Amino acid sequence: MKGLKTHISSIFVVIPAKNEDKYINSLIDQIKNLGFQKIVLVNDSSTDDTKKIAEEFLDVVVLDHVINLGPGAATQTGIAYAASQNAEIILTIDADLQHNPEDLFRLAQHLENESCDLVIGSRFLRSNNIPPSRIFYNKIANIVSFFLTGKHLSDSQSGLKAISGKMAKSMNLNYDGFEFCMEIIKHAKHSKAKISEIAVDVRYTPETTAKGQNLRSGLNMISRLFSPFN
Repeated sequence: MKGLKTHISSIFVVIPAKNEDKYINSLIDQIKNLGFQKIVLVNDSSTDDTKKIAEEFLDVVVLDHVINLGPGAATQTGIAYAASQNAEIILTIDADLQHNPEDLFRLAQHLENESCDLVIGSRFLRSNNIPPSRIFYNKIANIVSFFLTGKHLSDSQSGLKAISGKMAKSMNLNYDGFEFCMEIIKHAKHSKAKISEIAVDVRYTPETTAKGQNLRSGLNMISRLFSPFN
């Protein structure tokens, strides 16, 4: 791919998905049109046509969770698969089209140019129309993330990431829910990996705003993170 040193066959795009049949066809089309060849969709026990639509793309690898395990587990399944295929760069993106797929290229480029192991696409480093509830939850999450990892970030909960193959092979995530985002940061910090952020676009709709984190899920996340039994 022009502008990248890594061969396109060594770059994997991981899409964790649950009940995203409204968006998944367009998302995969856009990613393929950008030139990415290795796409992995992890179907986290969808009850709609997400899996069926993804399987219509013969060159997309579809991994199936028979029961719903959560976004963290789905992301880890995809990352582990890509690492097993000797991926040099692994990109993750949410399935609901809130992210701009074109930012995937910029994440991979920044990972290469800055010799990073983890690049997070931040929704808060540029002017985006973000619901106040998302801004509030993210600020709380950033504080918790800093307390746990010692790393200050503007968007600890972003689903848009680039991970080096080297770091991916050393990761073993234990959390199934949204707290996996902090776990990735914690692993990177403890392994002395280089972490960076770049500004990315985000687009919220009433549907995407209704999903994701809310007060209840946020409190549950904090409870699991600080549980002495984890």
